[in-house]
Amino acid sequence: MKSKLLICLTVVLLCGCTKENITAQTMTEKLYVTIGEETRSVTMEDNVGTRALVAALQTGNIIFEAHDYGNFEKVGDLGQSFPTADHQVTTSAGDIVLYNGDNLCIFYGSNSWSYTRIGRLDGMSADDVHHHE
Repeated sequence: MKSKLLICLTVVLLCGCTKENITAQTMTEKLYVTIGEETRSVTMEDNVGTRALVAALQTGNIIFEAHDYGNFEKVGDLGQSFPTADHQVTTSAGDIVLYNGDNLCIFYGSNSWSYTRIGRLDGMSADDVHHHE
C-alpha cells in the first residue's frame, strides 16, 4: 500500500537593511515545506530549477499529494513543469530534488540518479519525512 500525504511549498520574502538604515535593501527568499503538520525551512541550491520554483511560489503556495516510492522518497506531481539543471547525484535524507521537471522528491533514504537539486530540509530527520502519512 502506498502512503500519501499533502505537502505545501511556501516562499517568504525577507527584507534586510544595512546597519545605517539606508534605503538600500536586499531581498532574499526563504522556502518552507509543510509535511503533514510540520513546517521546515529549506536551505536552497542556486540553479534554474530552484529560481523558477521560487518565482512560481511568489504567486501562491503549491500544494501537492506525495506518495512513498522505492522505500527511500516521497514524490509528487507539482502540477506544472519547471526548468531543470539535472546532474548525477547521490541523495541523502532531507534532500529535495526536482525530477523530470514536474515532480518534487523529498528523500528519507538514498538514491543515485540525475536530478535538479532544490535544497535540503533544515532540522527534519529521515524518520520525520518517512513516517508522515
